[in-house]
Amino acid sequence: MKRILSLALVGVALCGYWVSAQDAGDVIDAAAKAMGTGSLQSIQYSGTGSVFMVGQNFTPESPWPRFKVVKYNTGVRYDTPAFREELVRVDDENPARGGGAGGFIAATGQGGMRPILGEQTQVRQATPRTETGQLQIWMTPHGFLKAAAANKATAGNTGGRRTLSFTALGKYTVTGTLNDQNLVERVETRVDNTMLGDMLMEAVYSGYKNFGGVQFPTRIVERQGGFPTLDITVSDVRPNGAATLEIPANPPAGPAETAAKSERLGDGAWVITAGLNSVLVEFTDYLVVVEALGNDARSHAVMAEVKRLVPNKPIRYLVNTHAHYDHSGGVRAFAAEGVTIVTHEVNKPFLEKVLSLPHQINPDSLAKSKRRAVVEGFRDKRVFTDAMNTLELHHIRGNLHHEGLLMAYLPKQKVVIQADAFHPRPGAKPYPTPPQFTVNFYENIQRLKLDVSQVLHIHGGTDSIATVAKAGGRS
Repeated sequence: MKRILSLALVGVALCGYWVSAQDAGDVIDAAAKAMGTGSLQSIQYSGTGSVFMVGQNFTPESPWPRFKVVKYNTGVRYDTPAFREELVRVDDENPARGGGAGGFIAATGQGGMRPILGEQTQVRQATPRTETGQLQIWMTPHGFLKAAAANKATAGNTGGRRTLSFTALGKYTVTGTLNDQNLVERVETRVDNTMLGDMLMEAVYSGYKNFGGVQFPTRIVERQGGFPTLDITVSDVRPNGAATLEIPANPPAGPAETAAKSERLGDGAWVITAGLNSVLVEFTDYLVVVEALGNDARSHAVMAEVKRLVPNKPIRYLVNTHAHYDHSGGVRAFAAEGVTIVTHEVNKPFLEKVLSLPHQINPDSLAKSKRRAVVEGFRDKRVFTDAMNTLELHHIRGNLHHEGLLMAYLPKQKVVIQADAFHPRPGAKPYPTPPQFTVNFYENIQRLKLDVSQVLHIHGGTDSIATVAKAGGRS
């Protein structure tokens, strides 16, 4: 009797799967017909709106900083899959808070800190040869329907809305929601993010109109981690107009293997460069590292160089200057080794939260270690000192790049270590107007009466920083 019941339950389950698969086919067909997807091989669309810089917010829990998009053009090919997005942005926020202005461009004197001087072009290009490229194409409205048909999607119902879901690349669940006109109104999935772990990525489509027999949204809102990253009002759509979109002959090169090199700053202090800079400070019984940028790989390279330089002492503390993702992406690797994270009190709750988030899509060092991270915060000043060395940590008051921004000071070596408060301009290139980050950094050095002979910039940089250091110190 039990065997008959088991077989009956299996039969019911298989029947349910078959019905779901059959329903999915019907749902896809109805949506493709309503949206004109069957005849669509490529599409171009353009408009204006806003773009937001992920991980560059002024406070750890506030939305990503906004930039105005004055020109937006995207081309997608579905026959030979490819995606290219180009936008021109300007900084019209007043006052401009947070980061995301992009790297300094020596030829134009632009970028490097907010506000941007004039317009700046940003390009995002994807091919199906990369995982992110495939997901980007599949998350467009028509791309989703094509991918759902090709990947044996299943049908469902959420909140009275029909849904389609399929598994992409063996690890990404992509789900689309349809409205009562059979139009795709939302597509979402979860992707690995160095800081946010299994991060929700979503696109919301509304205001559909007919463009040459193809239904396409006139508003596109993309979100990551719950905050908008793109908000575009579409003004022009050209079905089958992206046939000339170029497909790169070879897949983009993956990140080069991270290696670290070091240079002595003075007694018991080194700058360790692995793309960007971290600083090692040696004390009698322990070590302190300032800044863990990037990701796990970079942090492991830094730790390997630390072990080579001072093999018999443990890293006890890691100093995090602020919670922007480029400056905090490597923190988890240090936490996995039992290193205590020290940061401004504004950053402490956020770091504690992200250090506990699940990383199941692409498990990192901390996820594998199952260790509980330890974060310590302070308000204005913290000092590490013994007979061998002294390291002072100071809050940079009134800085608009980040509310919890720190600088580190080595009084014995007369070195200030800073991140994003000052971006050196090689030669005679102008600074932004108003140059609030640079002036604020200068004023804080004066306020603290620091005796400075050298400023070390976490992002790199050379001679032009010496002038600011002299002006800001007692020398």
